[in-house]
Formats: sequence, C-alpha cells, structure tokens
Amino acid sequence: MLEDLKSLFRGNNFIGQIILINAALFLLVNIVSNIFLDGSEGPIFSWLALPSFLTEFILVPWTLITYMFMHGGLWHVVFNMYMLYWFGRIFNDFMGEKRLAGLYFLGGIAGGVAYLLVYSLLYLTSDSGVNIILVGSSAAVMAITIAAGLRFPDYTIHLMFFGTVKLKYVALVIFILSTILDFSSNMGGKIAHLGGAAMGYFYIKGLEKGNDYALSFYGVYDRFLGLFKKSPKLRVVPNDHGKKATPKAQSKATAYASKHTSEVQAKTDAILDKISKSGYENLTKEEKDFLFKLSNKP
Repeated sequence: MLEDLKSLFRGNNFIGQIILINAALFLLVNIVSNIFLDGSEGPIFSWLALPSFLTEFILVPWTLITYMFMHGGLWHVVFNMYMLYWFGRIFNDFMGEKRLAGLYFLGGIAGGVAYLLVYSLLYLTSDSGVNIILVGSSAAVMAITIAAGLRFPDYTIHLMFFGTVKLKYVALVIFILSTILDFSSNMGGKIAHLGGAAMGYFYIKGLEKGNDYALSFYGVYDRFLGLFKKSPKLRVVPNDHGKKATPKAQSKATAYASKHTSEVQAKTDAILDKISKSGYENLTKEEKDFLFKLSNKP
C-alpha cells in the first residue's frame, strides 16, 4: 500500500493526489479534534481556515491556500471531491495535468480573495465584528467546472434519469443550484463560488486570446517546489564537433516542423469534432492516447 501511495505522488495524477490529501486531512482533523479538543475543530481552523477580515488574514496569510484543504463535514468533502473527479477528469483529458493543477489553485485563491473583500467591505464598520471562517475546495472545483463547460460545451455525458446531456448545461445547472439559489444560506461559501466561477470564465476567455494563466501559474509553482529538490548532476554532451546546420538543412527542418504541426492540428480537430457528435467514450484507444499525449505537452 505504501508503494502504491508513493507511486501516486510520483506520477501525473493530480486528481488522485488532491482527493487523497483532502480525505487524509479531513480524517486527521476529526481524530485530533475528538481526542484532544473535545470535538471542537475551532483551534485547528483558527490556523488553517480563511478568516473573513483582512485585518485577521494579515496574521495568517497562508490560509489563502490551506483553507482549500479544510472541510466542515463529511458530505462537504465528499461532494467537492466527487465534482473534482468528474469535471477534473474531463478537463485533464483535453487540457493536461499542469493546466488542471494551475487552474485549481487559481480558482481557490480567487474564491478566497472574493470572500475576503466582500466580508471586509460588509462588516468593516459593523459593531458586531464577527469573524466567520471559510473552509472547503468549492471555489477551486467551481473554476474547473465552469472552465470545462465553456471550453467543451458540446461534450456529452450520460446522466441517470436524464440521458445524454451536453456539458455546458450540466455546468450551468451546478452553478445555479450551488451558488445562485437561496443566497442567504452559506453566503460566504457562495461568494467564494462566484470568485472561483469568475476565474474559470476569465481563464477560458484569456485562453482564447492566447494567454494561458493556469500554465503560467503552474510554472511559478513548479519553480518554487524546485527549490526543495536536489539538482541532477550535470553531464557534458558533445555538440557534434561544433558543426552548424546548412541553410538547406535548416529549411528542410522548418518545412518538416510546419507540416507536422499542421497534421497534428488536423487530427486534433477531427477528434474534437467526433467527440462533439458522439461523445468521448466512442473514441478509439489510439485517439484517446493521442489526446492524452497532446494534453500533457506544455
């Protein structure tokens, strides 16, 4: 089992890693709170949950990240991880692991910032000054849900009792049910949902203009993690005795690269057109492998 866990974290399985981390932390928080804190999660959440006031947040800035890994109940964490599994899997198949990870954290951060700003504005002059904490990965998951619905609107999924439904309608219904309806209930969480949804929307709009914010964010995140990794030993490789390619050879290489790019684009367009007509599940193994390899390219 230990080897399986090591393999999970060595490989490219961001969804599995996030689900495992959230489940493990939920279990750990409940064990510690029940054994040492008389069932109260307050002391733990005071350090890891996101406070509602900027004046409080300044003292615990790391909570803009850690709040995403805290949950207020079993169904809270189960629902969020279920949604991440389904929408994250679709997003990952087409957009790749790095973009999924980048958008997940960007959505969570956007939801947290929206929550902080709104609550600070609403209660800055309030006499009560009650600090209401925020926990959960809903904003991060909402960013992926909205982005997937916008990017692949005609992708079809099969729902019990409803049959085949396009992804854009599923994403829209989830957004309305979890964010718009009954806004008086869990107002803070729904403000975070709006922040995450806005991030998903603006990410796709930016992507259409050639700006990949999720991939850029992942690059920063990866470089940060690189500070804690051992650098590989350098190896000197000969450069073919310093020879330079002739103009004719360079021209052939450029022509080949251009032709290869055109062929890849044509094949990608054909597969996406097939998905829009008959669904992802009807792709051949070769077509699925082609998309998987393509999605993991930067």
